Amino acid sequence: MGRLDSIDDLRVFDAIVRAGSLSRAAQELDVSLTLVSKRLKRLEAQLGVRLLQRTTRQLGLTEEGQEFLGRCRLALDAIQAAEEVCGDGHSGIVRVTATAAFAQRQIAPRLHRFLALYPDISVQILTSDDVLDLVERRIDLAMRQAPLADSRLIARPLVPDARILCASPAYLAEAGTPRDPIDLTKHACLTVGDPPPAQWRLWRGEESVEVSIRSVAGGNDGEICHVGALADLGIAMKAAWDVVDDVRAGCLVRILPEWWGGTDRWVRIVYPARLHQPRRVRAFVAFMEEEMMQALAESADLGLFEASALAKLQPRLGTARRRPLPTHPAAEPG
Repeated sequence: MGRLDSIDDLRVFDAIVRAGSLSRAAQELDVSLTLVSKRLKRLEAQLGVRLLQRTTRQLGLTEEGQEFLGRCRLALDAIQAAEEVCGDGHSGIVRVTATAAFAQRQIAPRLHRFLALYPDISVQILTSDDVLDLVERRIDLAMRQAPLADSRLIARPLVPDARILCASPAYLAEAGTPRDPIDLTKHACLTVGDPPPAQWRLWRGEESVEVSIRSVAGGNDGEICHVGALADLGIAMKAAWDVVDDVRAGCLVRILPEWWGGTDRWVRIVYPARLHQPRRVRAFVAFMEEEMMQALAESADLGLFEASALAKLQPRLGTARRRPLPTHPAAEPG
């Protein structure tokens, strides 16, 4: 085996695996396909092994490639940490994943404030209702509204979430407002799933009930039932953070306020387990923590979050307030 002499070869290899092809890696790195191919061939020649099995239709890691990938990524993380020692670390790309609804309503509208604080950082958001593999996709963090199952990841609660039933005032004026879960059987319901669910399970404390429903519209994207609810089509079960602005504006009304579509739900910040967390990522997380806590304080009286969850965040909620943007980022411990 020869001696590796280029960090860029490692970065190219990592990009190829993440992108799934040499051409997409070239686009991501903004270099030519020829250069990507040349870098890969040189890396394999220096290692003396084939890292990737390549056909006209498919690209996959060899056994040696899989082993090398893990060590390559550890090396790239260490190099990145070393590079930050020579600067303030507030530059580069933060790769974030979240559902489309959460990204559009809770992340994107706040980016102008973050970028004013950190003009040398850019944010790339990958939206998906599926749980993306953070390690494989080299994603810095996820903001997830579902429980964590991957042991390679670290999660911490950010703010409480909840699944609530809501509908437009016009729909309720025409169809009536449900007073009991069983009343849902007589209403038009907007659902997520393929095939659409035939029941909704609701909780009130330790009590739960399963109610048969009639799905009149829906799909595999939660935005379908959200838009449908705003268009007076029926009742939707939505995450509180997806509809908080509509409830505040009176465009949607929460119904059956004692009942919840799940228990102990939180928005969680999820990271790949690593020894070093880049400062640009820590800056973005700290920013979103402050922003979301402020948003929660402003929305606590809307009845969209369980009292027990809100109680866990006192006294932080009582003191949450909008702070003026500083002209320079605050210094962080190294």
